[in-house]
Amino acid sequence: MNAPAQIIPISPTASSLTHHAVNISELKAQVNLIQYVMRDVMKSGEHYGTIPGCGDKAVLLKPGAEKLMLTFRLANDVEVETIDMHLGHREYRIKVTLYSPAGQRLGTGVGSCSTMESKYRFRVGPVELTNKPVPKEYWDIRKENPAKAQEIIGGRGFSAKKDDSGNWKIARQGEKVEHDNPADFYNTCLKMAKKRGLVDAVLTSTAASDIFTQDIEEDPDLYGQTEHNGGNSAGNTSTTSGTSQTAKPDSAPSSNEAEPVSTSEIIGYLTAKGIRMELSADESEISAFPDFNDTSARQWLKDHGFKWDGKGKCWQYR
Repeated sequence: MNAPAQIIPISPTASSLTHHAVNISELKAQVNLIQYVMRDVMKSGEHYGTIPGCGDKAVLLKPGAEKLMLTFRLANDVEVETIDMHLGHREYRIKVTLYSPAGQRLGTGVGSCSTMESKYRFRVGPVELTNKPVPKEYWDIRKENPAKAQEIIGGRGFSAKKDDSGNWKIARQGEKVEHDNPADFYNTCLKMAKKRGLVDAVLTSTAASDIFTQDIEEDPDLYGQTEHNGGNSAGNTSTTSGTSQTAKPDSAPSSNEAEPVSTSEIIGYLTAKGIRMELSADESEISAFPDFNDTSARQWLKDHGFKWDGKGKCWQYR
């Protein structure tokens, strides 16, 4: 007759998960510390922010990730994989591993960036004058209601430009064209991939995803954070004027009037900040490509007449 089976209790050993589990009080302390840092040290819009249309959960930005690394004294190790693509394009894949002060590996994050992404692959094409005068109504409401003013001159993709005679005409923005030298953005893409991997690693290693989400993207247009330039299609070129008068309204800048900010001042600022920019052939239009995290630069652009162009994925001054 077989002996009855014996039940042998198993105590936690070095090979069990519970043996290595974090103490509950320690876990609570870590969560509280992150919340304290967010409340007392970090600043909204600089270290974290929210994306319109994506809920109220805070998005962790690179400066915020670096603050958490400093808080927990984390060290990082970065591995870079470079993938050469056709026509000189390149993709960077980054793996960021974080370590505790004692040298224990805490977690790994990944990020990638490629010159095939639209913001690096394309540039804004040349502007074409339509020979239609800018209606008086546009100048009357352009400051109080820029979206409505944009509709008056044809909607998104249209702007007011001076012709060779100094008269204001409606202009159509050219289609995007590919950059002829992707190598100009190799360093930018490398840094962007590293940033994405770093944020991912910090969220993973500190278990802060319930407080922050990933730095979703740098392009606010993808998440509803678009400067409203009108919702009409580019094919609608009609205006509400219905007249062919060429006289400029009283509120329009005269041909001899200085622009609100000079081109040289804008170029000087963008150059000093290291912000990528593009100039039209006649230097009447400037396209700027600041990093999404650079809130001060984006505010400066807004304050000096730049508008977000969702089609070109850039800030434009016309």
